[in-house]
Amino acid sequence: MKQNCWTVREGGSFLISPDPISDLRVVDSGLADNTVHEIEEIANKLPALIREGKTRDVLLDIKQHDLSILSQDFDGRMLERAFQIYAHFANAYVWCENDNPTDHIPASVAVPLVYLCGLVGRPPILSYASTCLANYKRIDPEGDIVVDNITTIQKMIDIPDEIWFHKIHMEIENHAGRAINACIEATAMIANNDAIATEKALLKVPPVFESLSATFRRMFENCSPDTYYHTLRPYLFGFTDIVYQGVDAYGDKPMTFSGQSGAQSTVIPAFKAFLGIEHEKGGLTKHLEIMKGGMPIAHRELLSDIDTGLIRQFVMKQQSGALTDAYNASLESLLNFRTLHLKMASAYIAKKVENPIGTGGTDFMLWLTKLRDETAAQYI
Repeated sequence: MKQNCWTVREGGSFLISPDPISDLRVVDSGLADNTVHEIEEIANKLPALIREGKTRDVLLDIKQHDLSILSQDFDGRMLERAFQIYAHFANAYVWCENDNPTDHIPASVAVPLVYLCGLVGRPPILSYASTCLANYKRIDPEGDIVVDNITTIQKMIDIPDEIWFHKIHMEIENHAGRAINACIEATAMIANNDAIATEKALLKVPPVFESLSATFRRMFENCSPDTYYHTLRPYLFGFTDIVYQGVDAYGDKPMTFSGQSGAQSTVIPAFKAFLGIEHEKGGLTKHLEIMKGGMPIAHRELLSDIDTGLIRQFVMKQQSGALTDAYNASLESLLNFRTLHLKMASAYIAKKVENPIGTGGTDFMLWLTKLRDETAAQYI
């Protein structure tokens, strides 16, 4: 597959690039006109269908479109748009009636979705890549990808809080790669045994995380914790024992998949790996491995290519106060961001729920607290 659309660019973005395709009707996708027109029209109407209680009736009634013309040789952005549409259909179908969740996804949605999941390399369910990384559209085409110059392509319920929630994450993802690129630069300097250049590279990290934190704090401006919790969050949950009707590979066996989660972002796992931060093995670390399955393939490959001990071992070997300070400042940046994440999770979810399980399927407060505390214990 042309996964180069997911390559982390020199400028530092984890977002899909070039900008995502927002409408399959305006590109040569190879799909039949009636296919792209029907699915795009329903995708655009999805919030209205949910409000009017018509979601399941409409999704049951659509044609089971043949997408077999699509292959891994196609522009990855086209595949991502098609997957984005069907993944939203699936989550909307399951969760559109909070008091009556269904135990199946009809073949009209399930069969195309599972076919597409094989092309994009992620499970057949809505994930962070589809709600955030491939879901931005610039207002000024020449402007930067910041919250005030972007909107979302695909909406589930189409309210300001939903759009703002995703836009905040988009801006974070757009700029976070600069910290990763600084770590890549540091590893290159280590190859030259250049402690001073390694120090300079690491010192680029804290300002990036300060910027990311400033963006994260803006969440409260236009996304109410109450609205997020009661209105948007229910559509992001995973599937437990859901039958994907008509999918031969599943044989009517109920399937379980984790829901959309920030743990499917590559930002923190990559930065943690570069710094050589280790976490205690157990259920939470196993869950993090599962979450990697929701990342784009190129992002998973980035994580697997990182030499996780290189920077930390070099810093310890050099015994340079300045280099050690630069490393610890980078680690503190990660710690501060995790502390902020914990506070945000508490405000938006934990204070409102007795059930501690998040959309990704874990006791997220326990998990985030543990990750923060273990990070704080690894200063050099």
